[in-house]
Amino acid sequence: MKLRTKILWISCIALLAASLLGDALILRITGKSLKSEAIIRAYQNFYEMTSELERGLIRNMDADTRSVYLEYYFKNLKDDYSICFLWVRNTEETNEIRQIYNHTALSAGELSQMDLRSYEDGDITCADYSRDNTDYVIFHMNIQEKIDVYRVVPMVDVQNNVRRLTGYILAITFGVTGITMLVLFAILRHILQPLQELNETTKRLAEGDYDQRVVVRRKDEIGQLEESFNKTAEAVETSTRSLEESERRKTLFMGNLTHELKTPMTAISGYAQTLLSTKISRENQEAALLYIYEECGRLERLSKKMMKLLELDQDESLVFADTPVSRLFEAAAKSCEVILKDKQMTLECIEHGEHFPMELDLMTDVLINLIDNGIKASDSGGKIILRAYDNCIEVQDFGQGIPAEEQEKIMEPFYMVDKSRSRKSGGAGLGLALTAMIAKRHNISIRIDSKEGEGTRMILQFV
Repeated sequence: MKLRTKILWISCIALLAASLLGDALILRITGKSLKSEAIIRAYQNFYEMTSELERGLIRNMDADTRSVYLEYYFKNLKDDYSICFLWVRNTEETNEIRQIYNHTALSAGELSQMDLRSYEDGDITCADYSRDNTDYVIFHMNIQEKIDVYRVVPMVDVQNNVRRLTGYILAITFGVTGITMLVLFAILRHILQPLQELNETTKRLAEGDYDQRVVVRRKDEIGQLEESFNKTAEAVETSTRSLEESERRKTLFMGNLTHELKTPMTAISGYAQTLLSTKISRENQEAALLYIYEECGRLERLSKKMMKLLELDQDESLVFADTPVSRLFEAAAKSCEVILKDKQMTLECIEHGEHFPMELDLMTDVLINLIDNGIKASDSGGKIILRAYDNCIEVQDFGQGIPAEEQEKIMEPFYMVDKSRSRKSGGAGLGLALTAMIAKRHNISIRIDSKEGEGTRMILQFV
């Protein structure tokens, strides 16, 4: 059963139960009020009747005349409200009980056995009586100690009024409950419709449609829930896309790594097999061993850079220290001294006492990688410039430059603009990927300014 249906039924049942309980109390109070009013009217009528009867009996003192008067009086009594019963002790000698008039459903014996003391007011007594699903009120008065007058007043009108009132109240109750159900259904539909939309959107989100969002139309708790859902969905989408991108990059990384390892391993295996199975000249043996040595060195450098990338990807906190740029430039220049000398190139360092927060060893690797790329892209006898200014460190070469369409890709692992030249110089396309990772951990942005044939400026912007 849906939540809307449950709330609707619970609310309507609670409303109906409360209404019926209230109806019962109202009917009980109203019934007592109607009955009390009817008893008062019947009492007044009975009092007037007995008073008139007593005055008539005083005028007719003779027993025979009195009997005729009584019979005439009751048979001509026009009283639609009650029914009268009369019996008389006729003479003192015989004490005969004679029934003059009885137009009730009760016999004289039944009336004489009733204890009419429930309500007493002077000479008049009365009591309640029920028979055949009808309520009665019976009044009694003794006149001149010889005449007992009973009046049986049926509460039919009262009962009919109560039944009619009950019908009206129940009709109103069920009518109001029905209208309330319709109104409540419309309100619940309006209130719970966002939850239904939220449920459907959640299902689609669970099925992998991560760009699903709900439209926030309200400012209440449901609107807040929709906003929270959208934030959660956005976080899930971002995390999922990140994981997918990470997985894609890892797959690409492993594919490129396999490809990078395959070439030198095949060459090493081939040269080693040749040395073991074939007699070749001393010169060729040295050339083969030199190639094997170079490829092993290339594999060693590749493995070190891979290990460094994996270490940086662990999100371990780095300890930054406010370090002079002169110290950073000195460390980078010393590490690149050999490769600069081999290509007969010079390194010019320009700084003005700047200090930046950094992890010195990692930032030294960044500059080494950028200088190494500049050397590879430059002709012999060229120059590399290290420059510090404002919040920037810049590495500039005057080599071949980077095509505009390649500039966004060069930070990807194993990506090389000139693959043949890079492999000849021992590159594997991991240097700039490592540089990008270190810069990200330092919250440094990298900007590339390069034109083909004019050289490249790699600008590190400290935040």
